[in-house]
Amino acid sequence: MSLKYVSLFCGAGGLDIGLERSGLVPISLCEIEKCFCDTIQKNIGWKHCDGHSYFTGAKIINADIREVNHRDLLDGETLDLVVGGPPCQAFSSSGKQLSVLDPRGALVSEFCRIIDSLKPKMFLFENVRGLVTARDRFGEPGGVISELLNILSEMGYSCRAKLLNSADYGSYQRRVRCFIIGSRNGEPPLFPHPSFDKVAGLLGGKWKTLGDFLSRYADTVAANFTYPTEALMEQLKDIPSGSGIKSPGKAEATRPGGHWGYRQGTFIADLGTPARTVTGSASQDWVRWGGNLRRLTFNEVKRLQGFPEDWIVQGNKSQQFRQIGNAVPTVFGEALGHIIVSHLKEFPSCPPVQIDFPESFKGYIAYTKKDHARNSESRVIHKHFSG
Repeated sequence: MSLKYVSLFCGAGGLDIGLERSGLVPISLCEIEKCFCDTIQKNIGWKHCDGHSYFTGAKIINADIREVNHRDLLDGETLDLVVGGPPCQAFSSSGKQLSVLDPRGALVSEFCRIIDSLKPKMFLFENVRGLVTARDRFGEPGGVISELLNILSEMGYSCRAKLLNSADYGSYQRRVRCFIIGSRNGEPPLFPHPSFDKVAGLLGGKWKTLGDFLSRYADTVAANFTYPTEALMEQLKDIPSGSGIKSPGKAEATRPGGHWGYRQGTFIADLGTPARTVTGSASQDWVRWGGNLRRLTFNEVKRLQGFPEDWIVQGNKSQQFRQIGNAVPTVFGEALGHIIVSHLKEFPSCPPVQIDFPESFKGYIAYTKKDHARNSESRVIHKHFSG
C-alpha cells in the first residue's frame, strides 16, 4: 500500500526528493513561484542518474497557498501526510526578523489551515532555526513556535520539535533547520539518530568535509568558474581558509568591539569541515582548489544540497541559484521520511500524547531574551516591536 502525501511550499523539490527516496508518494505539490514549478515539471517521471524517478503522477499546483483549498490538493485521494516549509525569510537571523509582522511569516497560519482541512494522519513542518526564537505579535521571543505548537496540539496532534543539522546525517554541508513532526494518534516517532558527528566516535563517523566533497564531485567545466577580480584577490590572498573580510560592527553593551560578521562574498571555505550553509545567491563561498581561488559553482551547490547530478533547473541564473540555495537538503527528507514511513505502517490507535516543549528551545529563548534586553537599542528588531 502506497503512503501518500501533499507537499506545500515545495520549492525546487529538495525535501520531496528525499521523501520519495524513503518510499513516500506525492499526490500534489504546491508552489507559488512559476519557475520553481517549471523545474518540478521538467524532472517529472524520467529516471535520474541516482536510479529514481520523481513525482510521477503528482499534480503540480502553481498557486498562492492562500487561494488553495483541500479539494485542489486531494482530488479524492486518501492522505497520510502533509509536509511543508512556509517561507523562512521572516524568521531568518540574517534578515529584518519581522516574524509574524512580515506577510511571509503569516503563511505559517496557512499551513495550519491546510492541516486542519485535510486532517492527515501525520504532518512534517520545516523552517529555519530562527523560528525557535522568533517574536510573536507582542514581541515575545519564542512566542511564534510556542503558539504554533499550541495550535497544532489543539487540532488534535501530538507534536515533537527539534533542530537538526544536515551534516549529522551525511551531508557535506552544515545546515541547521527546525522540524516539527505531528501525529493524530499516539505520539510521533523520535527524530532519527545522527550517524555523523563533528568529533569521530561520539555518534558515529566524523562529519564529511568540503574537501572530501570536492575530491569526488568538483566541477570540471572551466566555463562555470568565477574568479575574484584583481583588487579582491589582493584582499583575499592572505585570508586563511575558514575566514573572510570582517564587516565593522556596531558596538553593543555585551560586545564593545562590535556585533560584526564577514563581508558578503568574501568568505574562504575551510576544506577540513563541511561546507557552510549554501545560499540562494550566485555569490557562494570561495574555495582554494586545484591551485586556484574560485567560487563554488552552481553544479557543486546543487550536489551539496543532494539533488541528482542530472536534475534540470529552469529559469535564469539568479532564479536557479535561488531555487537550489533555498532548498531543504535531500538528506533531511530521507532521514525523516524513513521514520515517518515506519510510524505510518504501524499507526497506533490510541489518542495523541502531549509532549513537553523542548528543553533545548527554552535555553535558546532564554538566551535571546537576555541578549535582547542588553542590546535591543542597537538591533533592527527593536524598531519594529517597540511601541
